[in-house]
Amino acid sequence: MSELKIIHDSWELNKVFAISRSSKKTAETVEVQITKNGKTGFGEGVPYSHYDESIESVTSQIEGLRINIENDEINLNNLDDYISAGSARNAIDCALWDLECKTKDQDIWSLLDISKPSSLPCSYTIVLDTVENMLSDAIEHKNFPIIKIKVNNENLEQILTGIRSKLRQAKIIIDANEGFTLDTLKENMSIFEKTKVDLIEQPLSPELDNQLLNFASPIPICADESFHTISDFEEVSKKYSAINIKLDKTGGLSEALLIANKAKKNGKIIMLGCMVATSLSMLPALSLYKYADFIDLDGPYFLKQDRENGIKYENGKM
Repeated sequence: MSELKIIHDSWELNKVFAISRSSKKTAETVEVQITKNGKTGFGEGVPYSHYDESIESVTSQIEGLRINIENDEINLNNLDDYISAGSARNAIDCALWDLECKTKDQDIWSLLDISKPSSLPCSYTIVLDTVENMLSDAIEHKNFPIIKIKVNNENLEQILTGIRSKLRQAKIIIDANEGFTLDTLKENMSIFEKTKVDLIEQPLSPELDNQLLNFASPIPICADESFHTISDFEEVSKKYSAINIKLDKTGGLSEALLIANKAKKNGKIIMLGCMVATSLSMLPALSLYKYADFIDLDGPYFLKQDRENGIKYENGKM
């Protein structure tokens, strides 16, 4: 028999996190703890309203599986038979992985047979703000090897030329969070090329991204909101040359491992992404680092207080 515990936590941010469609001042997370034979596995999910999730709905999903979890009917091999992909499944899946590690007295690195890194290069996200504030933020974080810039269709040239003039070596990702039209993309492509943008993330909404089928972009375009699970892979591959793997979309590490393997075999550019959350959300995703071309796991950097013994972000590395 196992014991399930569900905890809602609210984490205050050190700044307003603004993107093209919304902003927030706190990160709301759901923590899952699964205890068996004196060992406890921990997992964390971030309910995302854009995907019709809330703290209440995700908690209810997990609660609905309490009997199955506590009776040990659910395990890493069959979890997806009980619950669809999303942050609820992510929290359970990661807790089960953590419990597996502790039960076998192995860390995730040895369990997956990969070397444990002491540090990894990471991106830093510049949130949507005034041009002046975004430029100041970029300069303050110029030691990060990758800068991800949240944008909409305003002030693109000012933002990008300003940041590129100060950060000549950094890789630049621009993330529109569905805020562009195809015309915006086409009309600004010369600016993106001139400022040496390395990746364009989710320029169009999933409802409009069929327009990318006949668009030959000189800069790789990455699917985020358009891509959730491995069942999306074939369709998304026709439109995008890169994918953003987020565990809150895939429904955990188990599905993410399948996706990362398939994406690598098919020559896709891979970004490891995250919601704004604690280090408990980042660590399972980090176990995919060998597949990644871009590591975008800076979520805890925006918290006033992370979990104890969390990831440290120093000199552009995590």
